[in-house]
Amino acid sequence: MHMRQRSTPARAAIVAALACVGLLVVALDGSAARTAPVWQRVVAGQIERFSLSGARIAYDVHAQAASPCNRVLVWSPLRGSAARISGRQTCNADSTSTGAGVRELALAGGRIAWIVNEGGNSESSDHLYVSAVARPHERLVAAAFRSGDVSGVLTGNWLGGLVGANGFLAVDHWATNAGGEVTTVRLRRVGTRLADLAQGPGTMLAKSTDGKQVAVLRSDGVVGLYSSHGALLRTVSPHLPTSVAVRGDFLGVLTDDDTLVVYNSHSGRRVRTWRAAHKASSLDISNGIATYAAPLPGGGYSRAVHVRWLKSGRDRVLLTTPPALIGVQLEPAGLGYAFDRIAPKRPSTLGFVPMSQIVRALRAR
Repeated sequence: MHMRQRSTPARAAIVAALACVGLLVVALDGSAARTAPVWQRVVAGQIERFSLSGARIAYDVHAQAASPCNRVLVWSPLRGSAARISGRQTCNADSTSTGAGVRELALAGGRIAWIVNEGGNSESSDHLYVSAVARPHERLVAAAFRSGDVSGVLTGNWLGGLVGANGFLAVDHWATNAGGEVTTVRLRRVGTRLADLAQGPGTMLAKSTDGKQVAVLRSDGVVGLYSSHGALLRTVSPHLPTSVAVRGDFLGVLTDDDTLVVYNSHSGRRVRTWRAAHKASSLDISNGIATYAAPLPGGGYSRAVHVRWLKSGRDRVLLTTPPALIGVQLEPAGLGYAFDRIAPKRPSTLGFVPMSQIVRALRAR
């Protein structure tokens, strides 16, 4: 049975409130700029994953006592509406003892895909679902199973590295043997079924795409850049990379030594290197601007959303959130973010900042 549910005032279990609030922009020197409008949606339950495409945000809400069904939804902040995309099969995603539930989520234009991970003590499985946003109907595209010891070695097949942009979706599909070694890897396009793009250990693990290029962060720290048709375009070798993003002319890499390195995606030439905030994560790039999440000075959970011009290096703390910031993403339309309040039964929040306000913040003195 197909399940579809739109957010209304009566659906308080899905969304508690929608508001346009003020945003205080802070320069790295501590000076404050003008406030800017931010659209926020307060969600009853724990947001576990989110993905931004255009001016829409897809998000997954963990099952809870008040609403014992895991849900994948899409929010359109400019329209002030949200719609449930997932159905019966995803509803029970959080019911297994060792499974991660909805482990990955990617929104790519009018299509959305997510991976449900389930498991027990001696087995684990991944299920990849796809749906159109306009006509929600979850459809199983692929599944992978392995067995053994979930706290040790599992033998079999895996799905991961789900990325999407501009209607293009890709995922990694690999296998491990009885020794836990990876034996085969394939980077695959996600359509009505999976289709091979490229093969070999160098294709694992996809981290970012702009719809034309796919950035892969390999286990040896090399970043491989593939075309959306599977051709290896080039590789770069940053020092201790932790987060990767590609968009148009720019390939950005955050490193473990608190550095943001920017390459020309067409030549592989390093063009910029800057210091980044300590423990920066969740890098994304759009319109010549980078964004990332980081803890506030003194450490703890990530709470600060940074934006930075990629040509001048000017950096701003665009906003801060209560703990903990799940992540940030950037599109030509604007910036999306999500955070959870750590205290039990406290709501989570989604936010969207229009690109015009980000540019204004970066220009402010």
